Amino acid sequence: MKGVINKLKLNCVSALTRLTITALDTARLELETRAPRTADTPLPPLRDETPAIAERFMQNMNACFDSLIAERRLAPDVSAYDSEPPNEEALIEAVIAMEGMVKHARNCHVQQSISLTTRLSALSPNLKIDESNNPLDPEQIGESFIEAIRPLNLQAHHLLTIYREFNKAVFHNLENVLIGANAILIDFGVLPELDIQARTRDQQKAKRSRERPTTDRETRAFSAAQPTASPTATGPDPGFFSLLQELITPLTAQAVAASGLPASSAGADVAAPEAATQLIQLQTLLAHVQSELDAQLPAPTPNESSQAVAADIRTAIGSALQEQVAAGRLDVLCPVHARVINLITLLYEAIAHDESQPAAMQALLARTQLPVLRAALADHTFFYDDQHPARLLLNEFAQAGVAWTAAQTLTSDPTWQRVKGLVSRLLESDVVDNTLLKKLVADLRRFLQEQTQANNALERKIRDAADYAERLDDVAQFARQKIRERVLTGSLDPFIDALLDRYIQPFLVKLILKEGPGGSSWKPVMNTIDVLLWSVNPEKQSGDAERFAKINPRLLTNLAKAMEIGGASAFEIEQQTQQLREVQRRSFHANGAEHTSTAGTPDPSITAPDAPQARRETAALPPDDPHVRQVARLPIGVWVEFEGAGGQPVRCTLVARIDSIDKLFFVNQAGVKVAELSRMGLARELKAGTVRIVSEGALVDRALDALIGKLRSIVITR
Repeated sequence: MKGVINKLKLNCVSALTRLTITALDTARLELETRAPRTADTPLPPLRDETPAIAERFMQNMNACFDSLIAERRLAPDVSAYDSEPPNEEALIEAVIAMEGMVKHARNCHVQQSISLTTRLSALSPNLKIDESNNPLDPEQIGESFIEAIRPLNLQAHHLLTIYREFNKAVFHNLENVLIGANAILIDFGVLPELDIQARTRDQQKAKRSRERPTTDRETRAFSAAQPTASPTATGPDPGFFSLLQELITPLTAQAVAASGLPASSAGADVAAPEAATQLIQLQTLLAHVQSELDAQLPAPTPNESSQAVAADIRTAIGSALQEQVAAGRLDVLCPVHARVINLITLLYEAIAHDESQPAAMQALLARTQLPVLRAALADHTFFYDDQHPARLLLNEFAQAGVAWTAAQTLTSDPTWQRVKGLVSRLLESDVVDNTLLKKLVADLRRFLQEQTQANNALERKIRDAADYAERLDDVAQFARQKIRERVLTGSLDPFIDALLDRYIQPFLVKLILKEGPGGSSWKPVMNTIDVLLWSVNPEKQSGDAERFAKINPRLLTNLAKAMEIGGASAFEIEQQTQQLREVQRRSFHANGAEHTSTAGTPDPSITAPDAPQARRETAALPPDDPHVRQVARLPIGVWVEFEGAGGQPVRCTLVARIDSIDKLFFVNQAGVKVAELSRMGLARELKAGTVRIVSEGALVDRALDALIGKLRSIVITR
């Protein structure tokens, strides 16, 4: 194994380093060409630093490959990030750009990448390869480059240019590196029969429709709004279905044999007309199976067992196919049909084991297997188009019920009743096609929107007004409501209370009149309020003094702008700023000079097994701890479950990550803040088991990832 990895490392790292040098050379020329427009900032010394950057990149990539042998990768020192230069906030744009490039590159090369991870996993029974440790995953390559260029401490607009050239030179040519890596493994005899063709690159080209803004989000929030345009969407990849068929073949052969179908059904060719006829036959058969199940299964309840429902469906499908064979109505099952049946079966097994879904939702989802199977048989784009109506419906169902934790209260829950009704409509339909599925998706989205509006009557009144100014009292009340939702627990200093009401609320009123509720500037303004509240909260953690010194000048600048827009005079702004500085100073000395709490200030209904003081004294986790790395990669929108009072779980979603103050903010389904934690605090909670990640990304995407992992293991062991 070591020899194979070293061969891969030598060839792949050399190729990637050459491409990186090309990217740096091109970026240098691009920056020099544009120099007149950025004359106020010295150009980065790329000509002199390229050899050193390339050397660091090579070392980082070598470490990625070496970790496959040593089973441990030396991670960058996450704690050192707190000492980054004052332009940290401006670098957010560059970070976002790199994240987008990584995701796009991963989508463009999915087949070759999966082939590589499958073959790497086959090298050792103890080696499990995924996106987090595949040395040639775009994220690992991107991280290696980011760490290599970090010592230059470049400005954000310079980084953006360099990242774009890195994207063009490295990520756009990554497929050739992956093909070469697969070829090396094939030469060593690693799964040579895993013959997966490269995808059509032309189908995956997607260019941005506009340049990214040159200012950061926070600056734009306190200035005139800029028009935005939606980027071009990346098209679906039909090659992904070919990959799934390739991986499912061994299991399909076993399943067909076990079902009593002729052995040739696993791989025999079926002419197109016969396949079309058989599809009609299967659709009729599955519709009949569904009608029989509807008669046998009781009406859905919140406490229904999803395992029992899934078992009944699998048994019904197998029995129906066997009856068709025994009656002579089914001689040879089309290979594609057989594979689709097995893929959907495995997909629903993965959905049943998805921990993000409460038991009540799992039971409802289990009932949709037959209709989704009928949809997938008729339209194979289900497996590779994330906009397929059946996938959208499953994802919408899952998202609607992600916060369900108490089954006993669901019988009166309008969302549960609506989802149950839509599932019943789906099961009772004689024809399951995209038209029906789109109607169900639209119905659910419309209902959820109405529920949101019903829960936010003020916002609905404002949005319904022809002129926001006609609802000035409602706008003012709405602004105050949203400010109060940012206050987590306890009482505020009277001065901060007055500052929010007298100066920040009028600013929000004018912002709403200008952009409407939830405009483009809303989130950065809310982040600024979060930072303000953090700066005066007496609960501090190690390193907060340094963070405060770094972010407070910008915070005060933004607050001064907000107060000015809100109508405050220059004298009032100066007076309020001086008093705010005094409150901030007191917050750092309220409980002594040193504050080492890292757990943040959770909602009172969210408790942890350790007392606050005990948690404060717990040593920080090492930077390479898997929980620390997991927190660093959590996306906005991920749902987590806290251990609540009395053992009742509390689910909330990550809505903001403010790195400058090392805070993650979570809100419940109603949008009210329920927790704020530091990165280390959340990592320790995850390690202690008092918090768990329940939902990251779309349900079907997660299930497909789990399905591919299972199919890989089948390929490896055959």
